[in-house]
Amino acid sequence: MPKKHRSNQQPARFLGTYTLPDGHSAVGELKLKGSSTLLKVHSSEFIAGVEAASCVKGTAYTGERLTLIDCHSPGSGRTNFRDRPTRFHADIFPHYVTVGQRHVEPADPCVSGVHFTTTDLATLFYDFDAFGAVIDAKPIIDVVLRERRQLRPVEVGERPQILYFTGRDCIVDVRTAMGRVSVHHRPRQSFGGPTGVYIENRIIVSIEPHELVTINDAAGRMYDVACFLSMAAGRAQGIDHIHVTTTDVSGTGTQVLAVHPSHRWKVSDRGEECRPHPADVPLDPIRHRAEFEVVLADWVGRQSSWGVARWRYLECIRGSNEYGPERLVAAANMFDILPVDAVPLSAKLPDDFAATRDECVAKFEKYARGIDRDRAISELKRLGRPSLPKKVAHRVSIVDSRLGARFPDLQIVGRVAVKCRDFFVHGNSDEIDYPKLHGLVPFLTDALEFIFAASDFIEAGWDPDRWNSDAHGWGHGFARFRSHYESALADLRRAIAN
Repeated sequence: MPKKHRSNQQPARFLGTYTLPDGHSAVGELKLKGSSTLLKVHSSEFIAGVEAASCVKGTAYTGERLTLIDCHSPGSGRTNFRDRPTRFHADIFPHYVTVGQRHVEPADPCVSGVHFTTTDLATLFYDFDAFGAVIDAKPIIDVVLRERRQLRPVEVGERPQILYFTGRDCIVDVRTAMGRVSVHHRPRQSFGGPTGVYIENRIIVSIEPHELVTINDAAGRMYDVACFLSMAAGRAQGIDHIHVTTTDVSGTGTQVLAVHPSHRWKVSDRGEECRPHPADVPLDPIRHRAEFEVVLADWVGRQSSWGVARWRYLECIRGSNEYGPERLVAAANMFDILPVDAVPLSAKLPDDFAATRDECVAKFEKYARGIDRDRAISELKRLGRPSLPKKVAHRVSIVDSRLGARFPDLQIVGRVAVKCRDFFVHGNSDEIDYPKLHGLVPFLTDALEFIFAASDFIEAGWDPDRWNSDAHGWGHGFARFRSHYESALADLRRAIAN
């Protein structure tokens, strides 16, 4: 049996001495358990309260340097014993812990790179031919053994086997607004012997900023790229094996530190039905590398303005196969928080129309503040600005321009989805008969999510015609939506026929 690829994460428990924000030193035990990460310190001296967002530094008895970043504590306590000195103690909860051969100052730019894995990297970067086995090794086994035979005789049997790695470790390398983003193979292998031989691989994503950044800044960039990978995979990614490369002020000394977030991202759904498949994902960085690099660079370049809406999309797909009014409302609201350049421009109202609006606003402003008065003023001031239906229609037009033949009447689907959203938010059912649409809520939700993500990728440079020309299964949200679109659209047409 081949050996399992063991995690290179640090031990989960560190005993040592810790320096608190007030300079006081205490003995403590740090346990790294995800959201349960906790440092317990105790001392014979009084322990002052730990201020929120403070930093604690420690040195484990085994030699590791520990930096606890963005710490919070419910306070300190004391324990009194008869005929014994009073002991003081405190529980401290950090958001990040770095482990390595140096401490870091959270506010200092010292990080030159952040490296991590996500759940579906092997699917997203399906470099199938990078590793393999030679089917007929007889013709080349003597060449392989030439070096070993210089040391001692090695006999060849009837069924020789050869495993290989091509040695091409870099899968993609993209220059983006946040820095260099690259993906690499990181194989591990044994040196053979009577127990056998193996080659195992881990795919690593690396981000190297243009200049040194703080640890929090590096984490933010990591989460941005993980958001992109989640959209590409069709499910929210888990993040693991996080490391940062730190550089001294002089630029000469570098250290690699393991990073343990207290709230590490976990994969949204481990079920087989939501597992992405290499043939279904929209991007193919192996066979269409240039397209992938263009999409990633453009997507990252727009993240500063698109980030809030994309995080909402990520929260939606975390729901996996769970649907309901809340998710449909959230999916519709993604379009409301898109940046100005992603939606239709505001229309200039005719002068007389604008004058009437201003007169109405002035009259309403004379009344005492109240819910109806404030809402009327707000609605009047929004005249001419793109409404939610117009924003959704604009994004649908982007998808229609490339995939209109495959998704006919997508504009109708988008309009009905927005009307359902209005019903859930405002309770207004004048324009729809919701009981007839109740069973179509999952389809309408999927439609909004597909429109959002597909239009985003198309604007970034994705070639949907290539993806649409291939056969697909259910290994991605795009593929699942495509597979049941025709039948669901027929159901929708019947529901709104009257």
